[in-house]
Amino acid sequence: MNAAQVPWAAWLLFLAPVSAILIGMFVVRPLKPEWTHLPILASCAVVTVCALLLLQRVLMGGSFDLNFYRWAGVGSWGVDFGLRIDGPGVAVLSMVAVVGSLIHLYAASYMEGDPGFSRFMLVFHLFFLAMIGLLTANNYVQLYLFWELVGAASYLLIGFWYHKESARKAALKAFLTNRVGDFGFLLAILLIIDSFKITHFHLLYFLVARATAAGHAPQFLPAIGLLLIWAACAKSAQFPLYFWLPDAMEGPTPTSALMHAATMVTAGVFLLVRSWPLIAAVPGLPDLVAGIGAFTAVSSAIVAGTRKDLKRILAYSTVSHLGLMMLALGLGRVSVAIFHLIVHGFFKAALFLCAGNVGHAIHQPTANVDEVGGWRKALPWTYVFFVAASLSLAGIFPFGGFFSKDAIVDAAMERGGLFALSGLLISAGSAFYIFRMLFLTFHGERPEQKGLSAHPHESGSGLLAPVGLLALGAVVIGAARPVVETLVAGGWTALPVGIPGYAQTMNLPGSTEIPGVALKALLIGMGMAALGAAAAYALTMVDAGWDWRWRKSSPALERVFDSDFGWKTLVDWFARGVSSLADFVGRVLDKKWWDGAIEGSGRVVQAAGSLFSDAARGRLNEALWWMAAGAALLLALGAAR
Repeated sequence: MNAAQVPWAAWLLFLAPVSAILIGMFVVRPLKPEWTHLPILASCAVVTVCALLLLQRVLMGGSFDLNFYRWAGVGSWGVDFGLRIDGPGVAVLSMVAVVGSLIHLYAASYMEGDPGFSRFMLVFHLFFLAMIGLLTANNYVQLYLFWELVGAASYLLIGFWYHKESARKAALKAFLTNRVGDFGFLLAILLIIDSFKITHFHLLYFLVARATAAGHAPQFLPAIGLLLIWAACAKSAQFPLYFWLPDAMEGPTPTSALMHAATMVTAGVFLLVRSWPLIAAVPGLPDLVAGIGAFTAVSSAIVAGTRKDLKRILAYSTVSHLGLMMLALGLGRVSVAIFHLIVHGFFKAALFLCAGNVGHAIHQPTANVDEVGGWRKALPWTYVFFVAASLSLAGIFPFGGFFSKDAIVDAAMERGGLFALSGLLISAGSAFYIFRMLFLTFHGERPEQKGLSAHPHESGSGLLAPVGLLALGAVVIGAARPVVETLVAGGWTALPVGIPGYAQTMNLPGSTEIPGVALKALLIGMGMAALGAAAAYALTMVDAGWDWRWRKSSPALERVFDSDFGWKTLVDWFARGVSSLADFVGRVLDKKWWDGAIEGSGRVVQAAGSLFSDAARGRLNEALWWMAAGAALLLALGAAR
C-alpha cells in the first residue's frame, strides 16, 4: 500500500480536527466567538464516522502500517511520520471518538456563557486531536510527540480557570508530575534507538522476538521495559505517581470527563499495550505491572470510599480502574485490559457528566456530599443515568462493566494469592464507593446535608442527551466483547505485510482471548459487589449519620485518608524540599554568592590597579628609594646566610 491507497477515512481523522481548530481560531472566533463550537462539533461527527469505518475495515482484514515521509534523519537512519491502523489502535480509537464527541456536545452547553468559551473549545479539541495522533502513531518518536501534546493540552485545561490559585497549582502539579514520567519515556526511546537503530513498533517487536529466541536479548531491554512502565505510571496515574489526578478536578467538568474516560489517563495503558512484546520479554516485569496495578486499585478504592467531593470520588475511582487494567495486563490478558479500557470510557464519562449536572443544579463547578441529598426526584433523568453507569462500574450483571471486570477477577482468581485477594477487594470496594455516592447524593434526608433546601433543578436537554447516550453505552457495551477480542487477536499478527516469517516468528506474549462468563467468577464477583453495595446502604441509609459521625469522632483517621495514607504528605514534603533547595541555589548560591563573587572581582581588580598605579607613577626619587630598599634587603639576606 502507498499513500494514494490510504482510505479517505484515515486522512480525515487528522484533516477534520486540524481544519476545525484553524477555522475556529482564525475565522469564527474573531467574528462570532460563541459559535466556535460549531466547526468543532462537525469535526467530532466526521472523526466518529471515520473511526467506525476504519474499525469495520480492520475487522475485514484491512489493517495497515504506512510511512508517509521522513521528518528527521541522520545519514541512512531517520524517523518517519506514518500511520498505523490495527486492531488494538482502532478499538480504542472508536471509543475515544464516540465518547469524546459526546463529551464535546456536553461541553458546548456546559461552558456556554463562560468568558473563555471559545478558548476552551479550541484547546479541548486540540486535546482530542492529540489523542487521535497518539493512537495512530506507528513509531515511538511520533507517539512521544503526541504524548507530549496530550500533556500540554491537559495543563491548559486543568488550569483553565486560572484566576483560581487552586486551578493553577493543580495544573502545575499535573504538568510537573507528567514530566517526570515523560523523561522516562524519552530515555526509553533513546535506549531503543541505541539498541535497535529503529523505532517502528512492528520491526522492533520482530527484532526483540528474534534476539530473544536466539538467546541474545539486548543489554538494555530491562531498562527499556522499566522506563516504559515508569512513563505509563505517570500518565495513567499509578502508584507512586498517581497523586496529580485527583487535584486535576479543578478543571471544568468536561475536562475531567474527557481526561478520565477517553484521553490522558488511557494513554499510559495504551503505551503498555503497544509495548507489551518488549516488556513481556523481560522476566519479572509483567508481575511488576500486575503488582503496581493491584496495589493502586485497592488503595484508591479505599480512599474513594472516604471522599466527600463528588468529582474526587470519581477521580480516585479512575485511578482504581486504571489499576485494574494494569492488573489485567500484568496477568497477560491484553484483550481484557483493552476491553475494560473501552467499557470504562463509557461509564466513567457518564458518571462525570452526571456529577457535572449535580454541580450545575446549584450553579457550582462541583458539589460535595454536604450540599446534596435526596435529589432523586429533583434530578430524575440525571438519577436514572447515574444508576445505569453505577451498576456498570460496580460490575453488576448484565451491565457492560460486568463483562470486563468479571474477566479480570477471573484472571486474578486463576493466578491466586494476593492477586486473587486484590480482585475480591476491588469488586467490593468499587461497589461500596459508587453506591455510597449514589445514596448520599440522591437518597435520604439527612440533617447534615442541605438536601432540597439547596433548590436543585434538572439540566436542559443539551446536558442530558449526551449523558443519556453514554449511560446507554455503559449498559450495552458488554456486547462488544467478541469484536474487541477479534480486533486484538488479529491486530498484531496481521502486520506488517511483506516481512518473511513475521507472523510465524512473532509469538505474542499473553492471551488475546476475552473469556465468557464463568459461573465461579460470576458468583464470587457478584457476591463481593453485593457485599460492597450492602455496606454502602447500611452506612448511608440505615445509619444515615455515620459518614459525618466517624469524621467528628476520629479526625486523625480522616487526616490519614485525606493524605492517602501519608503518601501525599510525603510527596508534598519532598516537593517543598526540592523547591526550597532550588530557591536556595537560585537566590543564595547563584544570586548572592556567585554573582557577588563575580561582581566583587571587578572591585578587587580595580582596587589592586589603583594601588599599583600609585606605586608606578614614574617619579625618579621614588624609584631610587625602592632600589635602595631592595639593595638593603638583598644585603641583609646575604649577611643572614
